[in-house]
Amino acid sequence: MKYKSFIEEICEKEEFIDRKLKTDKDAIDVIIPLMNSNILFEKNLYSFYREIPINRLIIGDGGCTDNSIEIVKKFPRIKIIDQSKHRSLGYCIAELISFVETEWFVYLHSDVFLPKNWYEKIKSYQKKYDWYECNSRIIALLEYSKPNPKRESRAYSGSQMGRTSAFKKIISKINDDYLYRNEDLIFHELILAEGFKYGRVLNTFHYHQVMNVGRENEPKFEKINIHRAIDKNWEIKTYTMQAKGIIKYLQPKSYLIKNVNDSLKILKNHNALNVKDFKRWVKITNKVWLKYIEFRDPIIKLIINFIIVQLRKLI
Repeated sequence: MKYKSFIEEICEKEEFIDRKLKTDKDAIDVIIPLMNSNILFEKNLYSFYREIPINRLIIGDGGCTDNSIEIVKKFPRIKIIDQSKHRSLGYCIAELISFVETEWFVYLHSDVFLPKNWYEKIKSYQKKYDWYECNSRIIALLEYSKPNPKRESRAYSGSQMGRTSAFKKIISKINDDYLYRNEDLIFHELILAEGFKYGRVLNTFHYHQVMNVGRENEPKFEKINIHRAIDKNWEIKTYTMQAKGIIKYLQPKSYLIKNVNDSLKILKNHNALNVKDFKRWVKITNKVWLKYIEFRDPIIKLIINFIIVQLRKLI
């Protein structure tokens, strides 16, 4: 079966389908911890009710300041739990699970959209696993500005306006050869060379859509790199909880050790790691982790190990 792309599905008009009304068989509770959502939240909820025979949708309100709760109240069989005083997502999830009344439950994020036949496919693994997840496809819907055009000399394209008479001499010079993805540069320079004026208008903009469009022989976009704006306080809180949560609840495994040390490196970069206090906390909480944590920078550790090896050779 060929899936429609997310863009195709999200742009389709659809009626609300409540799967539980079609069949009460296998009705199941769904939990969603919620601290604000995005503009597609209502569309995502449509996909949840279409795919899952929802017994109850149990929402954890973490203190929403947008219209998420108003949106979710439009849907049937909703239970809302006030979680605004809780500090951690894990505790919120644990509390929501305590309200589940069905043998199985589904845990969803508010920014997830379910494709058709999702429930049938994931349900088929119930005999094999007790807690499991599916793969994900990343949808990038970010609005951001290009660098300040005042600081750049090159031209861009996407939405432009021109004086027709200014192009009369220029168009006769254009052959059917090499203008592709460089036409903005070439038209810009030719206009200037003919003595006409080029400029930028900074009080409006256009939305430039980046997606796979199926042009012949054009490679597909396979991934994007997303850079989050750095907020020191947010990073200190996030990576402190990341490291401490893993250390407190889990035993060391290679990928967990890397995760902890990467988090501590970020805290060091923000001068937010008191090594003495952190060691004391680890010793009290789960001391097996002490020998896996890199309290020194790797380069310093390498130098120290090198010196130790050389001293041993001299003894």
